Order: sequence, then structure tokens, then C-alpha cells
Amino acid sequence: MFREHARLFSILQFAGDMLLTLAAFPLAYVSRLALARAAPLEISRLFNPALRPLADYFWMVGLGVIWWCVVAYTLGLYRPAMRRSDWEKMRIVLESAILMGLFLGFLSFAFKLDLSRPLIALFVSYQACLLCATRLALAAHSKLRSYPSRHLRHVLIVGTSPKAREMGDLISRYSDWGLRILGYVEANGAAPGGGKDVLGSIAQIPQIVADHVVDEIIFVGTEPKDLHMLDDVLVICKEQGIRIRVAVDLFPAKVSRVSMEFLENVPLITFSTTPDPSLALLIKRVMDILISAILLVLLSPLMALVGFLIKLTSEGPVIYRQIRCGLYGRKFVLYKFRSMKRGAEDVLWEIKHLNEMDGPVFKMRNDPRVTPLGRVLRKSSIDEWPQFWNVLKGDMSLVGPRAPLPEEVREYTRWQRRRLSVKPGITCLWQVSGRNEIDFHEWMKLDLQYIDNWSLLLDLKILLRTFPVVLLGKGAR
Repeated sequence: MFREHARLFSILQFAGDMLLTLAAFPLAYVSRLALARAAPLEISRLFNPALRPLADYFWMVGLGVIWWCVVAYTLGLYRPAMRRSDWEKMRIVLESAILMGLFLGFLSFAFKLDLSRPLIALFVSYQACLLCATRLALAAHSKLRSYPSRHLRHVLIVGTSPKAREMGDLISRYSDWGLRILGYVEANGAAPGGGKDVLGSIAQIPQIVADHVVDEIIFVGTEPKDLHMLDDVLVICKEQGIRIRVAVDLFPAKVSRVSMEFLENVPLITFSTTPDPSLALLIKRVMDILISAILLVLLSPLMALVGFLIKLTSEGPVIYRQIRCGLYGRKFVLYKFRSMKRGAEDVLWEIKHLNEMDGPVFKMRNDPRVTPLGRVLRKSSIDEWPQFWNVLKGDMSLVGPRAPLPEEVREYTRWQRRRLSVKPGITCLWQVSGRNEIDFHEWMKLDLQYIDNWSLLLDLKILLRTFPVVLLGKGAR
């Protein structure tokens, strides 16, 4: 019932937001006309270009609304499994509206459209105000509304442990859905303890059900050895049509996300610490393909020039190939412009004692194996341009933890290996946070922070922060 109710609520809210978004543009269009007519001549010139008929903007608004839907979903505005605070919802509404405005501005710039900037600003402002106003109204309504008794769903919790009390507090947060905690029942055959809300022991459930209105029973804090208690209760619930649930806290391991999936009719409890929203990951892959393909085409003349200079200034191949570890340790060939002298790996043992980075990674500020041209390529990150081919192939992503060497992975501690649970990337939090100025332990923590908080918006922020870091050469060696 919880998931179905949440999904229905999200669908209805999304449909309402779509209607309000579509209504915001005609409202912005009318306001733009009114402002231009009412403003003095000197100010009205700021409203150029002149507006075209409203129908001429429908295709552009359609693209903008599609982009807004993707952004809002990615930011979790309509995610049924996550109940957000009202202020957090409004923050996401504002962020998605701003990103839609930036997208429309990009369309106008890229395709040389005579699109009025005040019109875009009004559209974004009206949409954000309408969506925030509806959420504020719903929040106020839910706080003031009291459900009639006949519409309440009474929940009986089996268990009186701290976990059971936490479940009761959690369900109480959904009182706007008409949920009410009827009381608690002592589990494990114990006699009823203190507390007015403890209605009896598990053996007294038949009498409790007979004396009270019970819509659902939830077992909380039940040990695997005590699951036999379910048998008698299941019979009672089946006979009377009462829904029964078991809180899945049977496992001591702490994980980020728990979900229930079905393989045909077999239920599977899934524990995951990695990003798993399939639509957002699909969008990430599409962006990787489009951006890497475009950059490979645009940079091809410069890459040819760099290759010629490498061949001209030192012996050896233009492209350096190295085995790296990708998703879950899958090995792949990483491509880079060669920045070192031929045979550099063979003499690494001679200078390994000069390593300036702790941990299994070798970093040295003035590595004697690097060629003069290679220093320039490394400082500017030009040596990494061929990795766009790795991204296009699917071995890497634009954003993700740096791809490690197999010998580095062998020295990882168990918690550090979790950084392999996503595809490696060309840029990452480490890259934009100081690179080689950060010690190895903090580097690993940044990668796990990226995994735990991943979203398309975070990828976009990292990409935007990468440009000034590359231009300034911050932390490069």
C-alpha cells in the first residue's frame, strides 16, 4: 500500500506540474506583451526582439518541458521511494526551473533563434512560482486536515523494541496519508510490558483483532529464528483479509539502499551502495557518447598536430597504451598521448623511493622520465584527450573515479575497492579538488563521496569545474 500510494501521488503531482508548466508559458507570453506595451520607449527597446505568434514557440516549449521532466526526475522530485521535506522539494523545483531556463538559452544561442530573454525569464519564474505555490498549499492543507475515523488505516506493530518504536515514528510522518498507529504488541512470547500503547502479547492478536479495527500488521525487529511466529498470525490475517508486512531488518549489515525486486514470482531483497536509477544512467551514457564523439571530431586537427610534435621530439609511439581496471575490476586498454621517454616503465624501480604520494599510487613532481613536451601535455591535460575514445567505446565515462592500475588495486583495502563499482572517468571530484595536492586516503574518500551522492547534476557540476582546473593546471604533475 505504501508504494502504490506513493506512486499514485507522484503520478498525480507530475501530471499537475506538467499542466502548470504548460500554462506558465502563455502567462509569460501575455506578461511579456503587457510589459513591452506599458514600458516607456527607452525601456521597451530592451524587450527586443519582437515577439512572434504564440504558436511559433510551441516546439521550443516542448523541448524545454521534456528537458525539465528529465532534470526533475533525475533530481528525485517524483521518486516514490524517497519522502522529501517541503523545503527540499521547493529547492529541487527551483533548480530544475533554472536548468530549463539555461537549456532554452542554450537553444537560442546554438541555433541563432530570435528568442526574447525576458520571455524565458518570465516563463521560468512563473513555472517555479506555480509549482512552489502548489506544494506550499498541499503542505498547509495536510497539516490542517484531519481524516474522518472511517478513512483512517489502523496499523498494529508487532514488537516493542527501539526499532519497532522507530517504525511507529516513521509511519506517523505519513499521517497525511491517513495512517494511524493503533498500538504495539509484545513479540517473542513475552508478557505485555508497560505503556498504554502496548495492547498485549503476540498470543493475544486474535483478541486484539476482534476488539479493534486493524487494517495492517507489521512485524518489526523479528529475528530469523522467531519467524515461526508468523504462521499463526498469517492464518488469522488470511481468514480476515488483513494485510501483513515484515520489516526487513534481519541483516546487520548497513547499506545505502534496500529494495525489493521480483524474478517472475520469486521476491529478491536487493542491497546496493551504487547508483541504480536506470533512466539517469541511460542519460549519462547517451551524454558520454554524444559529447565524446563531438569532441573527438572537433579536436581531431589539434590531436593530429600533437601527435606530429610527439613524434618529432622523442622516440616511441604517439599513443601510449596501458592496462587499467574499469567497472568492478574489468581490465581494458587506456589510451593517452605519450608524455614519457621510451622504456619509462622499465626504470620506475630506480626512482620509486622518490614517490610523493602515499598509498600504492606513484606521483612525482619532477619525474625525470617525462619529456619536455610531455610536461606541457600533462600540465594542460592534453595527454588525456585520446581517452574520449575509451568513453565512446564504453570502457570509461566522462565523469567518474580515475581508472587505476591492476597493481594499485591489489593493494587497496576492502573499503577502497568500492570505487570500482562505477565506471572510471576522465574527470572526477579528485580532479577538481586539487588532484596531486590531496593524499591518497582523502582521494579514495572523495571517490566514495561521488558514488554515494551521484546524480546527473553532480556530473554537470564536476564537468563545469573541470575547465578552470585544466586551464590553471592546478595540482597537475
